[in-house]
Amino acid sequence: MLQHLSQKGSATQNLIWIGVLGLLLVVVGCQPSTPAATPVPPTITPFPTTAPVATNVPGVTPQPTPPTVDWLNVYFTDASLINADRSNGFDQVVVQAINEAQSEIDIASFDFNLKSVVDALIAAQKRGVKVRLVLDLKNGSTTVRASASQKIEAYDAIAALDKAKIPYVDGGRSSGLMHNKIVILDRKTLFIGSWNLSFNDTFKNDNNVLRISDPLLIANYQAKFNEMFLEKRFGRQAKVGALQPSMTVQGTAIEMYFAPIDDVMSKVIAEVQKSRRSVRFMIFTFTYPELTAAMIERFQKGVTVEGVIENRGASQGALPELFCAKIPVKREAGGGTMHHKVLIIDNQTVITGSFNFTKSATTQNDENLIIIRNPRVVSLYLKEFQRIMSRSLEPTGIECSQ
Repeated sequence: MLQHLSQKGSATQNLIWIGVLGLLLVVVGCQPSTPAATPVPPTITPFPTTAPVATNVPGVTPQPTPPTVDWLNVYFTDASLINADRSNGFDQVVVQAINEAQSEIDIASFDFNLKSVVDALIAAQKRGVKVRLVLDLKNGSTTVRASASQKIEAYDAIAALDKAKIPYVDGGRSSGLMHNKIVILDRKTLFIGSWNLSFNDTFKNDNNVLRISDPLLIANYQAKFNEMFLEKRFGRQAKVGALQPSMTVQGTAIEMYFAPIDDVMSKVIAEVQKSRRSVRFMIFTFTYPELTAAMIERFQKGVTVEGVIENRGASQGALPELFCAKIPVKREAGGGTMHHKVLIIDNQTVITGSFNFTKSATTQNDENLIIIRNPRVVSLYLKEFQRIMSRSLEPTGIECSQ
């Protein structure tokens, strides 16, 4: 499924929206010299650029054109749009990028079991590209279980890597997780977000991914990867945080941090405390009491606070306290896992990455978080927030003290 829509206007405001490969991708060109959008696979034919959104296209809901910026692409996985043969998953975007890599590929992923990606890495190594991986063999998943009913074949990613002699470092340990999801290609292209390179995160779960092409920003993630792969420093032993935590890229203010060294949770709480109009969240795991308290305080001061928490374990985390404070909070009720780790502040700022709102993410795990201050980018996350909230359910069985 692909949809391509352009909105006519001045030469400096050509807005393009593309939904592709069972996910949503949004790109905007802000200047006449803007680089072209990510190439669309040749087997997919775009709609005419002047046509309105067709209402009879499967999986497509008519909506206004939401733009972003030319150095950043935003993707959202949506299991409801995946083909029966799983040929249009987000893995195809990454595989295409891997196939285009010329010198080096660095990947850090908590779960790692996508055959399509491993096959692409093996092919890249055979053509002379240096491939390096950081995984969590103790806590993450590196295998896929067979399921005849779902037409899933068993797969062992580590066995394939070992056979191909692709080097990897195990960052797993009992005291914390190597929970990053980072793909760096030729030091020119970066994928980050909530998406593991795994079967479930690609075909079953809700995730968001950023594709970034700014070299100075990417250098921060490269330094962190090098520390993990070359020095094998993880968790509290890490010495490398963000080299340049704050920067401006083509007018967009960016902050990035790595846990646990950069005290990431304090940055998240500070953003909530500064909110003046709204705080919205989509979060897989939310158990950090100080962040809960900050949201309740802003809500009591008149700030709109609302969000959704993944159903698994929601009753044991922040959900009951938020619910009893009269904050509109829901539990996710989709078929897969709502795996986002997203905060949207005042419709101006979005916070995302691998970082769950937990003590372990704050003090033990290897995590990354990025703050983007751009209302155009925020508009994309707001649409995803609305999609997730629309299918979520009110909490039940919670007793609130008077």
